[in-house]
Amino acid sequence: MVSKQRHKNLDGIDPVMYKRRWSILIALCIALLGVMLANSSMNIALPILSVDLGISQLMLTWIVNIYTLLFASLLFLAGAIGDRYGRKLALQIGAAIFTASALYAGFFANSGTELVIARAIMGLGGALVMPTTLSIIDNVFPKNERARAIAIWSAIAGVGMMFGNVVSGVLLEFFSWHSLFYFSAIVSGIGILINQIVVRENRDAEKNPVDWLGGVLAAVGIFGVVYGITEAPSTGITDGVVLASLISGIVALVVFVWWELRTKSPILDMKLFKNRAFSVSSLTLTLTFLAMMGVFYSMSQLQQLILGMSPLVASLSMIPMMLPMMLLAPLVPNIVKKIGARFAMGGGLLLVVVAFLIMATWTADITYWHMLGTMMLLMTGVTLTMTPGTNILMASVPRNRAGMGSAMNDTTRELGATLGIATLGAILSAAYVRNISDTASSFAEPIQSALESSLAIALATVEELGPQAAAFADAAKTAWMDALSTSALVAAGIIFVAAVIALTALPKHVKAKNNRSTSDTI
Repeated sequence: MVSKQRHKNLDGIDPVMYKRRWSILIALCIALLGVMLANSSMNIALPILSVDLGISQLMLTWIVNIYTLLFASLLFLAGAIGDRYGRKLALQIGAAIFTASALYAGFFANSGTELVIARAIMGLGGALVMPTTLSIIDNVFPKNERARAIAIWSAIAGVGMMFGNVVSGVLLEFFSWHSLFYFSAIVSGIGILINQIVVRENRDAEKNPVDWLGGVLAAVGIFGVVYGITEAPSTGITDGVVLASLISGIVALVVFVWWELRTKSPILDMKLFKNRAFSVSSLTLTLTFLAMMGVFYSMSQLQQLILGMSPLVASLSMIPMMLPMMLLAPLVPNIVKKIGARFAMGGGLLLVVVAFLIMATWTADITYWHMLGTMMLLMTGVTLTMTPGTNILMASVPRNRAGMGSAMNDTTRELGATLGIATLGAILSAAYVRNISDTASSFAEPIQSALESSLAIALATVEELGPQAAAFADAAKTAWMDALSTSALVAAGIIFVAAVIALTALPKHVKAKNNRSTSDTI
C-alpha cells in the first residue's frame, strides 16, 4: 500500500528515473545541444565556404537548410519510433548516425554537394534525437516540476542555436571549417556516453503501432513544399522540378491529413487541432521560428561582411544576445502564472515585431551596439513565446504518446526554421541580385556573375578592380543591406499576424490533457 501511494506521489514515474531526473535532464540537454549546434554552426562559416569552395548564395542556403529540412521532415516518424520501440534506443541510434555523418563531413567533404549530403544525413540522425529528449523529460518529471524542466530544455534549444555561432567563430579563428564538424561529433559522442549510463529505457506502455505510411507522407509533403519554396525564387515557380515538388508536397500533405483521420494509430492525432490552445500555439511557434531563423541566417554575414568582424569577434559578439534567453527562460513559468499564456506569448510576439521593424531601418553604416540592442529585444520576445508554447503542446497530448507531442513541438520549430531560411533566405538572395544588377551589368563575365553570386564573392572580386574597388564594394554592401531590410519587413508582417492570432484566439489558461493532472496548468 505504501509502495502504491509513493508511486502515485511520483505522478506514475519510474522511481529510479524520478531519482535521476535532474541528471537525466543534463544528459538529454547535452544530446540536444549537439544537434542544435549543427543547426547554426554553419552560419558563421558561410563567407569562408563561399570563397574557399566557390559556393553560390543558393548553395549556401542549401548547406544550411538541408539539415533542418531532413530534420523537420522526419520528426513525426522519429517520435513514433521512439514511443513504440524505446525512446533511449531511438536517441542513441540517432546520435550515432549524426556523429558518423559529422565525421565524414569533417574528414572527406570538399565540395558544396558533399556538404549538402553530409548535412542531410546529420539531419536524419538529429530527427531521432530531438523529439526523444523532450518526450523522456515529459515522462521523468512530475507535474509540479515539468514546466521548469521544459523551460530549461527550451532555453538549451534556443541558446544552442546561437551558441553554435560562438563555437564556430572560435574554431574558425584557429582551424579550418572542417573543425566545425569535428566539434559536433565530439559533443554528440559525449552525449551518447552519458545517456547510455544515466537514462533508462522507456516507451509507450500501450505499444501503439508506428504509422509508417503517415510518417512517409509527412516527410514527402514537408520536403516537397520546402524544396519548392527554396528553389522558386532562383529558377521560377513555373520550372518543371519546382512545380512538381510543390504539387507533390501539397498532395502528400492532403493525403496525410486524410489518412491520419482514418487510421487507428495516427502519427499525429488530427483531433488535437480541435483544441484551440494546441492549434494556435503550433501556428505561432512555427511563424516565430520562421521569422527568427530566416533573419539569423543573415546575421553572421552582416557581422563579417558589413561590420568587418573576424569570425572570432563575430562569434564572441553573439554572447550578449543569448543573455535574455538564458536569464529569462527559467522565470517564464512564473510570468505565465501571473498573466496567462495568451498575454505572455502575444506580448512576446509584439516585441519581436518591433525588433524586426527596427532591423528594416538598418543601413550599411550600422554599428554593433545598434545591432545588439535590437537582437536582445528580439530574443526577449522569443523567450516569452517559446516556453509557454512548448508547455501547451506537451500538455495537450497523453503522456504515453509524448513522442507525438514532442515531434509536433519540434516540427513547429524546425519547419518554421526551414521555411524561414528557405523563404527569407531566398528573398534576401533574389533582392540582392536585383539590387546589384545595375552595377554588375557594367562588367563583362565572369565579374558580373561574381558580383551577383553572393556578397562574400562580390567583395572578394571587387578587390581586383583597383581604384574602383571601394566604390563597388560600397554598392554591393548597400544592395545587400537593402535586401536584408526587405526580408526583415516580411518577417515583421508574419510575426504581427502571429501576435494577433495569439492575443485573440489563445485561451488565457490551458488545462492539461487526459492522463495529466488538471492542476498542471499553463
